[in-house]
Amino acid sequence: MYKQVMLLGLLMEMPMYGQQIREVIENHHDLLADFLKKPTIYYQLERLARDGYLEIRRETVEAPGPGAAHDELALRERDVYYITEAGRRHFYTLLRQTLSHYTPGLSSIDADACLFFLRHLSASEALNLLGERHARISASRESIIAQMQTFNHLDEAHLLVQDHKRTLLDAELTWLERTMEHLRTKTTSDTSSYAHPTS
Repeated sequence: MYKQVMLLGLLMEMPMYGQQIREVIENHHDLLADFLKKPTIYYQLERLARDGYLEIRRETVEAPGPGAAHDELALRERDVYYITEAGRRHFYTLLRQTLSHYTPGLSSIDADACLFFLRHLSASEALNLLGERHARISASRESIIAQMQTFNHLDEAHLLVQDHKRTLLDAELTWLERTMEHLRTKTTSDTSSYAHPTS
């Protein structure tokens, strides 16, 4: 899901061609760069276009050349990707679903991708979505505690695993509570509204 969120989110900013998208990810979203290599990007772009979320237009743009000519900018033919209205709706659906939901055991990469585009939501809506996420994580944490108390005969290894899960959830809850408090002080949805406090 994070792949579509990232690509659609970037194209919400401006139309781009494939190499341009890849360089933006590598230069500005390095946390996800290892998961979005060139073949994956083009596969996802084509898939999004087939689903009607993107429109591909062949255009002449100023772009670097291939291989050794990468530093030579010139007018070149490129497939430029434009997000459609259906793509915008899909982006917001993915953004809202991912921010508000939590699935135990899955990587947080989906949520991390969405945080890059939190500015597309009002502070109040972002706060509500993260509040739903907080409730789901709290329920998962309580379930783990109940399991540890019910199955107190578990061997040490299993208890360590459960304790590790609980500790990770505690960290996530602490971060969410700090972020939600930060959002409560904001009434606008510009980018600076989501600069996270460092203390």
